Amino acid sequence: MKKPKRNNKGRTDWDALVEELRQRTIISHAELVHFVRQYTRVTPAYALVRLQRDGVLHKIEEGRRGVYLVMEKDADAFAKDPVEAIQVIYGPDAPLVYGTALFLHGLSRYGRLSVYYVIGPAGQRPKTFGDFVVKLLKSPLSDNMGIVTQKYGIRTVCLTNLERTLIDCIHRPKYAQGWENVAHALRRAKHVNGSRIIEYVKLYRNPSLVARVGFVLEHFGKRWRVVDEELDSLREFLPRTRVGFDRSYRGKLHKRWNLIAPEGVFEEEF
Repeated sequence: MKKPKRNNKGRTDWDALVEELRQRTIISHAELVHFVRQYTRVTPAYALVRLQRDGVLHKIEEGRRGVYLVMEKDADAFAKDPVEAIQVIYGPDAPLVYGTALFLHGLSRYGRLSVYYVIGPAGQRPKTFGDFVVKLLKSPLSDNMGIVTQKYGIRTVCLTNLERTLIDCIHRPKYAQGWENVAHALRRAKHVNGSRIIEYVKLYRNPSLVARVGFVLEHFGKRWRVVDEELDSLREFLPRTRVGFDRSYRGKLHKRWNLIAPEGVFEEEF
């Protein structure tokens, strides 16, 4: 095996290779071979083994073959940009949903995600890519309902719009890092189109969800400019028997929505 040579700054060419790789998020085997030959005298096979051993690269076991994640240089060894990796693996038009969309809308209380949710065929097992997991979820609405594109860093991502994201997270808070995170997002959300939420939630065909969303809309009605007549249109979609808002909270019966409504969960304002 050839030893790495040193450049005029005293660094080995191996250091230069690692620096080059860490400018990227994901790299193909062909690109890796090119850079190894450009910067070093070692064989590509040796470089690949060492880069994985040192935590610089992580092989993607699922999805596209011959593709590697480039990991951040820190103790946790997180992928530099999981969203870019997801787009490479699943395509740039794969819609990001639930807690992932909440995060991309800037409403999550967390600064980093370990699980990412993408609309996809039902029944597939979660797939692990380095330090993060991707779960494919079947959409409760048509796949293109409430789907938008927006800027995320230097790229464009496909995700659910603000209104559908909030409904989805109220519907399935376990996919949004828990109800506390959803409540946090609801308190922070601005420029919400209440009429659009009312239009969407009727399409879910889920009476208990209608009750929860109606209660939320009533609470934030003034801020979100909810029209009372539109809000009343939800009453015909309500459950016939009372339902609980969330198992984590106790509350009192809110007759308008036939809902055991939590007390104090929305009191903190931002």
